[in-house]
Amino acid sequence: MKALFNKYTLMAIFLSIGIVGCSVVKPGQQAMRWKPYGKGLITEKVYKDGVVWNWPWNGMVKYNVQWQTYSENVAILTEDELHINLTVSVTLRPIESELPELELEVGQDYYNSVVRPEFISLTRNVFSNYEYSVVSPKSPEIEAIIFRRLVESAKGKHLEFDIVTVDHIMYPEVVTSAVNHKLAVEQDIEQKDYEIEIAEKEAEIQRIRAKGQRDAQQIIDSGLTKTYLQYKALEVQNKLTTSPNTKFYFIPIGKDGLPIIVDTNEK
Repeated sequence: MKALFNKYTLMAIFLSIGIVGCSVVKPGQQAMRWKPYGKGLITEKVYKDGVVWNWPWNGMVKYNVQWQTYSENVAILTEDELHINLTVSVTLRPIESELPELELEVGQDYYNSVVRPEFISLTRNVFSNYEYSVVSPKSPEIEAIIFRRLVESAKGKHLEFDIVTVDHIMYPEVVTSAVNHKLAVEQDIEQKDYEIEIAEKEAEIQRIRAKGQRDAQQIIDSGLTKTYLQYKALEVQNKLTTSPNTKFYFIPIGKDGLPIIVDTNEK
């Protein structure tokens, strides 16, 4: 019985040691063994996702090797001395093949240690070369400059960078009020210009109509010759002679050479 007890006790001890000594490296992570009572950091092998067994007194140093984005709120002073608050972001990750060097030279808090101070400083420095009015339209250019300089300053730090973005720009209230007023004035001017254009078009239409009426009248007037009027008067006379109940007298020549028609019908 005693032997059986000792057997199960030993199994339980070894099982406990095995459970305690198992480390899980999650997807997106890589890890290195750390032996505090031996060689320290074991740099010869880097473990990817999976289960890694080690003695309970040893450990694992794990790194997230996925792309990670860090954002900073930065107060800047533009070239024309205007204070602006903005949010900028940088996306980076450790270089997988250089994880041992990163751990030995920089450490797991690499962003706060070597990236953040330089990132904020570069952002302020680059933005100081631009006036506030062009900060927004030239954001892509500014982002590219910050990115290039940040990559250059982080050489040898065992990190790789993907992108720098300007996420949000917050102008002082006095600036936003001035911009809104300017936009309102411009909108009002555009509306008035539109109304003037409409009025000019309507006036042009009226002039065209008047010209058309004038031309038509000139055509009519040019066709009303003395001979033509005499001819039309004769037509009228011819029609009146066919009337059985009405008597007319025709005076051959009246004013303007036209015959005079006198109605003698008594009512």
